[in-house]
Amino acid sequence: MENVVGIDLGTTYSAVAVFDKKLGVVRILENDLGRSCTPSVICIENGNVIIGEAAKQEQLAGNLNVASFYKSYMGDEGYKLYLDGKDYSPEQLSALYLKALKEMMEEKHGINIRKAVITVPAYFNEFSRAATKRAGEAAGMEILEIINEPTSAIMAYGLTGGKKKTVMVYDLGGGTFDVTIASLNGSKVDVMVT
Repeated sequence: MENVVGIDLGTTYSAVAVFDKKLGVVRILENDLGRSCTPSVICIENGNVIIGEAAKQEQLAGNLNVASFYKSYMGDEGYKLYLDGKDYSPEQLSALYLKALKEMMEEKHGINIRKAVITVPAYFNEFSRAATKRAGEAAGMEILEIINEPTSAIMAYGLTGGKKKTVMVYDLGGGTFDVTIASLNGSKVDVMVT
């Protein structure tokens, strides 16, 4: 079964969701530990990639081949992290993380993930958004769209549709705290300020 997934590629935690056509709802997929969120931490050692809780435990143990919070530097060509004897850009780390996350979800749920929508922070510029898209493609997925997190929240909470209105979205994430004001008119979402 092939699925299109939505990925909240968070600074500290990430989540993967699918639309359940039978139930008509979005369902968050559990990771290999049965949790809905996976730490956005990656460990590369002897060429092996470990993500999530196992990588977080390596970080707590003082392993220097672990990276976290790299997403904040997406699109910054000058930012590199040295892991396992090699320099990695945030884009490369995100690609490796997304690939491992994709494989984890496929194995756990018996699905075939080929397409995805990825959410990004409202402050991401075009370079950051393009780097995120390339990372998803390098992970083996067709990226259908990159959506700002506040826009995604507006859609997820069913605020679109109906008459014109203005809403404020608070995004209190592990690595960022954004406030966005958006104008809604039917299904159209225009971000006024972040």
